[in-house]
Amino acid sequence: MPIDPVVMLAEELRIAERSLQEVRRANAGVYRLDRVEKANKLLARITRLHEQLFETEPASALGAGELVRLSAQHLPFSQSNYASHLNEIADRLSEGKRLHSDLLWLRAFSSALRLGLCGESGTRTTTLLTRAIRGAAKPVLVWRDVLPGHMPAMTDERRADMPQ
Repeated sequence: MPIDPVVMLAEELRIAERSLQEVRRANAGVYRLDRVEKANKLLARITRLHEQLFETEPASALGAGELVRLSAQHLPFSQSNYASHLNEIADRLSEGKRLHSDLLWLRAFSSALRLGLCGESGTRTTTLLTRAIRGAAKPVLVWRDVLPGHMPAMTDERRADMPQ
């Protein structure tokens, strides 16, 4: 099964943000023009990755967890209690736990954001949450097949256990 595209984008985003921090730290000591150009390229890459994340639908609970975590980062500081709850949900989704209560809370919170709870940042957060909810609500199919010729032999004990 291919990896969730949201997980790949989120990891690329983390790597780019870490690289940007390193460049900024190095440039704070001794200013160099080549580092500024590198920082500008990294900023452009981070912007592109954010745009891709806003357009990508998660294929699993793991990808949905990444979007929920990213939406928590977009909330203003005054909504930090909601951000911590979103991070708890993201942790559960990252572990593969899809709780019905979490989906209900995410839907209610997304509706509240649409009504203007968080202002400008609410529209971006709502977009991320809507995609995360769709990804987390997808059913998981488990299919197993027994290959012919690989079935265990029926013993007299097993035949006795079978219903008639």
